Amino acid sequence: MSNKIDENACYSVGSAYLSGLPVVVAGYKMPFHKLASKIDFMEAAIKNAELHPQDVVIMLDSDTIFTGADLNPFLDHFLAQSAATPEKLDAVAVRQGRAMAPFLVSAEAGCWAPNLFSSWMDCLPSYEGVYEKLRKYAAEHPAHKISLPFDLSPQRHLNSGVVVARVWAYKEFIEKAFNLTNSKAPPYVRKMGWFSNQSIIAALYLDLITWEVERDVFSMPMDERQAARSPYGMRAGFIGLDFANSFSGTGEVTFLYVSEIRVEHWMKYLPRAGSEHSHSHNMTDFWDLASFTDSLYRRAYAAHGEAIFTRLAVPRWVGGKRATNKTHITLTPPLWAIKLRPINTVNHTTCNSYPAICHTPGIVKGYTKLMQMENGAVVARWFLPIVHNRMAKCQAMEYLASVPLFLSTKNSIIRDSYDAQCGFPFERTVRKVRDLRDSLLF
Repeated sequence: MSNKIDENACYSVGSAYLSGLPVVVAGYKMPFHKLASKIDFMEAAIKNAELHPQDVVIMLDSDTIFTGADLNPFLDHFLAQSAATPEKLDAVAVRQGRAMAPFLVSAEAGCWAPNLFSSWMDCLPSYEGVYEKLRKYAAEHPAHKISLPFDLSPQRHLNSGVVVARVWAYKEFIEKAFNLTNSKAPPYVRKMGWFSNQSIIAALYLDLITWEVERDVFSMPMDERQAARSPYGMRAGFIGLDFANSFSGTGEVTFLYVSEIRVEHWMKYLPRAGSEHSHSHNMTDFWDLASFTDSLYRRAYAAHGEAIFTRLAVPRWVGGKRATNKTHITLTPPLWAIKLRPINTVNHTTCNSYPAICHTPGIVKGYTKLMQMENGAVVARWFLPIVHNRMAKCQAMEYLASVPLFLSTKNSIIRDSYDAQCGFPFERTVRKVRDLRDSLLF
């Protein structure tokens, strides 16, 4: 989502194509005036794409990196377990973990909602207070089998950088968001009004969970529960958080400790001497991350050469239009993963996912959004080949030169040239990593 084509948007869209996914930039050349404009962007994009109520939309800020992970398992799961219509929403199943909320938001370890809380020191206990109410309710009503996934995850706070929703749910969210902003002034930064959509979604989410508990909606008969509405008009079970980061992770530098590089995916490619190296590595900063990644790659490549690569079939584009045949992008095994932890309280399984999306909020002092996106790109499956393999880089450059740039305006989706607008936006990151590699060799 971006009203202009800049380095951030080019980086994000390019990473999507190198992951095999064409995307649409919503809001191109549309006026931006805080929250209302973001809603205008998405409403126009949904209308331009002629989507149906049961369709699924994925909304991303322009500061996101597609890592090269396969989105299909998550999307298949979301399609199977989220309500295709409002009437099919089962709040009990959602809060038990047997179903997914139709409006799903990414989660992070940090806590930030500037319209809602004065600081993270105010934000953290506010979430904890709501979660404590849910814990108490679950203990007092064991028959309802309410799941408490936030207790199994350090990513327990809402991050609005990535939202996955049924179209009907997104349109319903818009209505409820305006119910909030039109009826209540923001507690903080009042002069700017409700400028933070993360604050708005957080307010609705925390209010919804509190209402579900205090009204004991899970004990209501099904028809009564379906008709019940929160103070801001939301259905029970409407909003959920991706506590497991099964789809997206946050690449914010100060919270990299919740992620790690996992060498297990690479073990069969490493020489036998590779066992003396650590099987995982905490991410702390760009240079540490890049040096460990580079060392891993060079050991694997020395032992097996191009056998470490896999080939991703992607659509071929000719003259900005999709052709019938396919081409291929070079990938390496996955690297970045969320630290192993139990998360699925229904099936008692553990989660160690490789997120499809790396969201970089851009609020870390001293780091621009583009710098944080570069951090995320270092462990993307498509990135290592273009750093170390000349043919893979040429392949990526040629592919991006052929793809279109889809721009959703007020009235239509137009097709532009990605190459003309963006060129090859990863060159600076490639150069930085190569400079680091060369410095380590001498």
